[in-house]
Amino acid sequence: MSKNKGHSSKQDNLAVTAVALQDHILQDLQLRNLSIAEHSKTKVQKRENRSKSLKRNTKAVIDTGLKKTIQGPRVEDPEKEYVLDPRPPPLTLAQKLGLFEPPPPPLSSDEWENVKQRSIRQGDSVQPCPICKEEFELRPQVLLSCSHVFHRACLQAFEKFTNKKTCPLCRKNQYQTRVIHDGARLFKIKCATRVQACWRAHVVRKWYQDLRRKVPPTDAKLRRKFFEEKFTEINHRILCSYNTDIEDLFWEIDHCLATNRSVLQQLEDRCGRELTEDDWEKIQIQVGVGHSLEAAAPRSLGDIRVETRGPCGADPSALAVRVP
Repeated sequence: MSKNKGHSSKQDNLAVTAVALQDHILQDLQLRNLSIAEHSKTKVQKRENRSKSLKRNTKAVIDTGLKKTIQGPRVEDPEKEYVLDPRPPPLTLAQKLGLFEPPPPPLSSDEWENVKQRSIRQGDSVQPCPICKEEFELRPQVLLSCSHVFHRACLQAFEKFTNKKTCPLCRKNQYQTRVIHDGARLFKIKCATRVQACWRAHVVRKWYQDLRRKVPPTDAKLRRKFFEEKFTEINHRILCSYNTDIEDLFWEIDHCLATNRSVLQQLEDRCGRELTEDDWEKIQIQVGVGHSLEAAAPRSLGDIRVETRGPCGADPSALAVRVP
């Protein structure tokens, strides 16, 4: 009987072990513990749980009529670091029996700081992403608990297509993820350095060009070329100082022509129409009459004679003038 009991207990243990293994494999294949791929689902579950708790904890609110201070939206720090992993799932039967290692507990802030310092010493944020081989720049960046750094989108795609939560580099299982901004910070510093270097180079080039433009060189050939350029520049400035706008010249000519035409038109309006042949004949007759009068005037004056009446010494008032 004891042998049968021992045999049955072994069979029960084998059955429990088989069930535990199957349950663990099924839960592992469901990918409920991915840190990035199921992040949206965990948020939805949290919202549902929160709505249920709010419905349960509803209380009556008394309106006092006082104005409530409206708080604006909180501005979150864009460089704030946070953990993406949801709460660890409960232990499976296989993990409780010791067939599989239980998942590690969530890292504390000090442990995350140590992991980050180790990543900084390795220079992971300075190097490109190991998955896409591109710079991190300003795109979201995640730090794993194994101190490796990836793009968040790259790690999400890797988890989606491999159906496993293993580090792409060290193959560590059940890692934890944390959003960091070291790559973005280094990229901003690099961009600022490039901008400052370009500006300093621009300032130095302008200073050197002004120096070359003002100070003549000592070499004979370069000195000759320098003065040739100076003469060309002065000549160009003199030519540019002249007003060579043809459009303005044509406009001024048109304006003068229009003014002259208006003056001629006013003169024609005052003088009237053109003289005809009859008018010219009348003018000639008037001119002939005037000439005849001028010719007859001296002869009539010469024929004037003075006659005296009476003896000598008579009254001068008795003199009479006779005109034939």
